[in-house]
Amino acid sequence: MVEKYDVNLFALRYKNLPTEIKAQRKLNFKSLDYFDIRTRTIGLYYAVNASLVFSALLKKLKKEKIDIIIHANLLPSTIAVVLGRLLKVPLILDYQDHFPESAATYYKGTTLRSIAYSFTSQINRFNIKHSDEIVTVTDSHMKMIKEIVPRKPVMVIPNGVDTDLFRPIPRSVALRQLNMRHLESKKLLLYFGSIDPWLDFSTIFDVLKRLSDRGMDIVLLIVGYSHSRYFLEELKKTTEKLGIRDKVLFLPPVLQKQLVYYINASDVTLAPFRPLVISQAVPLKILESLACGRPVCSTNLSEIVNRFKDVISIYSSKEELEYALLKYIRGEISVSTSQMTELVRDYSWDTFAKRYYELISKTIEEYA
Repeated sequence: MVEKYDVNLFALRYKNLPTEIKAQRKLNFKSLDYFDIRTRTIGLYYAVNASLVFSALLKKLKKEKIDIIIHANLLPSTIAVVLGRLLKVPLILDYQDHFPESAATYYKGTTLRSIAYSFTSQINRFNIKHSDEIVTVTDSHMKMIKEIVPRKPVMVIPNGVDTDLFRPIPRSVALRQLNMRHLESKKLLLYFGSIDPWLDFSTIFDVLKRLSDRGMDIVLLIVGYSHSRYFLEELKKTTEKLGIRDKVLFLPPVLQKQLVYYINASDVTLAPFRPLVISQAVPLKILESLACGRPVCSTNLSEIVNRFKDVISIYSSKEELEYALLKYIRGEISVSTSQMTELVRDYSWDTFAKRYYELISKTIEEYA
């Protein structure tokens, strides 16, 4: 949007966020940097830095003529809402995931999770009620938001994909770029993204063991960051118990320019979501894999089925996942690369930038 329209964007950057890695691409925005304190967990990070975020935003809002605030978080969003109302600046809430569920996953134990869910639910409702417009990524989230604010406009703009970056690349080229040519003879499964409790890896591990026991030379790559460190450790212990530790490579998060090679190097991308509100989404892993012309196996969630059932494999059991993987491994693919990339064009950044720009313009005009 910044590249194609007359827009100046100031973005608050959390340099010491526990999950922060270097910018994934060069972006044409002005970075609103501030002094922040590093902590070990994300929840603690936002709490400790709340007053610093408040001061940084207040200073910028007073110094610049800001036409609109777009906020997409929990505590920082609350700060943005308070300042927006105080200084009479319109607000758009970009509701990217179901924050109470995602916040609860930071904690281990039913009691702590319940407290986190309840507390963040109240903050979430406040942010929803006091924003002028709301953008969310799925129809499921829109329905949930409408239960809180029945008369407030809610626009669905799904996650988009950079089709200039994510594109088909020969597997041999991708493996060479990753220094993984030693894996060329193996069948590679890929999961990339956050590694957290809203994902079902147990089914994948069981199927991986079945296929390995049948003599298939198969390896699972798991690329990403775990917000819930205990969950990642539990996954590693599970692979050891099943005797497949040498079949699973846990890799750190990578920049998007590297991620495109992991996708093209793999035979199948996996999207193993549990049936939670937070999972009802348009996952980037599906869009980015389809843009590369790579097959995808996903759990059976209505949002994913409604949008992608014609170009990906959906599974509800170990048997269905095993059947789908065998089909792809044997080359019995019924979906062509052109079918995948054609569908993804409807989810390109260019398409959604236009819709977002129109919403911003309308909101500013109505607020004036």
